[in-house]
Amino acid sequence: MGMVGADGSVRGVPFAGAVPVFEDRTRDACVVVPGIMGSVLEDTATGRPLWGVDLRMLTGARSGEGPFAALRADTREQGADAETARRAPLTRVRAAGLLARPWWLPVFQGLDPYSKAVEELEKVVLAREAVAPFPYDWRLAVSYNGALLARAARAHLERWRERVAAVPEWRAAGEARPRLLFVAHSMGGLVVRAALEQDPELAADTRAVVTVGTPFLGSAKSVLALNLLHAQARPGRVVRRVQAMAATLPGVHDLLPGYRCLDRGLDVERLTPGHVARFGGDPHLAARSLAEHARHRSSWFALPGHRAIVGEAQPTVQTLEERHTDPSVVEGRYYAFDIRDDGELGRDPATGIPARRDASGDSTVHLPSAQAGAPAPAYVFGQHGALMRHQEVLRQIRRIALERPRGTDLGDGTGHGPGLETPHLGGTLGQPLTLTVTGLDTPAGVSLSVRSATTSHPGHPLTLRRDPDRTDGALSARFTADAPDLYQVTLDTGRHTPLTQLVLVTAPDA
Repeated sequence: MGMVGADGSVRGVPFAGAVPVFEDRTRDACVVVPGIMGSVLEDTATGRPLWGVDLRMLTGARSGEGPFAALRADTREQGADAETARRAPLTRVRAAGLLARPWWLPVFQGLDPYSKAVEELEKVVLAREAVAPFPYDWRLAVSYNGALLARAARAHLERWRERVAAVPEWRAAGEARPRLLFVAHSMGGLVVRAALEQDPELAADTRAVVTVGTPFLGSAKSVLALNLLHAQARPGRVVRRVQAMAATLPGVHDLLPGYRCLDRGLDVERLTPGHVARFGGDPHLAARSLAEHARHRSSWFALPGHRAIVGEAQPTVQTLEERHTDPSVVEGRYYAFDIRDDGELGRDPATGIPARRDASGDSTVHLPSAQAGAPAPAYVFGQHGALMRHQEVLRQIRRIALERPRGTDLGDGTGHGPGLETPHLGGTLGQPLTLTVTGLDTPAGVSLSVRSATTSHPGHPLTLRRDPDRTDGALSARFTADAPDLYQVTLDTGRHTPLTQLVLVTAPDA
């Protein structure tokens, strides 16, 4: 039915002039929740930055372990949970804001800033104050940060509702009250889930939760991060300090895989606290995390309006295997196991061997973990740490914020596409790095380049060649850095959104 009548009236009301057309905006309040490493941390007492500000703590130009030692969780921080957050929040370390510059950590690799995601949401809300970032101390338990988020999100929603009610143009008759939209990356999705589980009224006030690369079933990479000292014959300075820090952090242990991931040849097991302790972690923190996984397996909490965006086609560690000569060393494997609906392993009917397959992922979170519980995931070719600045991901976030019809696939629908593989422990000055491209038949028309992520220096184009040491037809190129720095690797096929990953090159240890 038309709105404008033959007499120029609009819905029966006399009207002179052109019919106004308004910009499409959402009335809802938005909260952006980063992943692990994604919040700047500082010493509350001194204001000294501990994380996300001074890259020299990683590149080797700064001596001493200073911030790394300060980031280790003490006994009280290790025991902090939701009740702690409600009664006596911790104050030693403060989350000062979202990550504003590229960062990097061994195993977990690169993480890009969250500024683009915030900017895109600000374009589709009624006013910029409708978008609230939620920085948090990612070192601590998901349950603790979930309680803090529940309180912060409720306060943000109430402030925004008061603001909307005070503006006549926004207070449209018949319009529903604003609700919440959460946009969460990686571990941030687990924090949102904890917040909404703890506060059912907040869940009822939530229209949608967008999770981007969230490891609902955990990530095998977290075990590799705890195992750094065992796995390295001569671990470098950064590796030593990161492992010593990670072993104390509840947040890292909350990323442990809860699915069956330990390859035993003819069987596959779930991790136990004993396994985690042998690999370099804390058995008590592991027991708490693995118990949470068991609870979710028995009673899955469905996020309201859940929209999962999932990275695929990237080489991703999915399962683990103990080294035969040293069971304290665990090695990542790029395949998963088929699990039937009854929970049993899928096996080859002739041999009884468990069926292994490469489920791929976003280089950190494998596909089944990121899509768990989501009714209609959207898939994109992208690296984990760069997903929140990936153009297709940002487009999907805008669509969901504006309540567009849900998309189902941002790739080509096949699950096969370009992948980028970089050294997950970074590199040392003077030593060449091997950069690998997967999923492509030929280097023709493909561009691979490396540039400093901290300066404006132009990138170095690299020559891709078929890698004779790979059986999967991968392409590779070599790059030797001329200075310690954080470098951005960019793969552009000309047909897909470019893939990016960060690689840290450090000075040699003294």
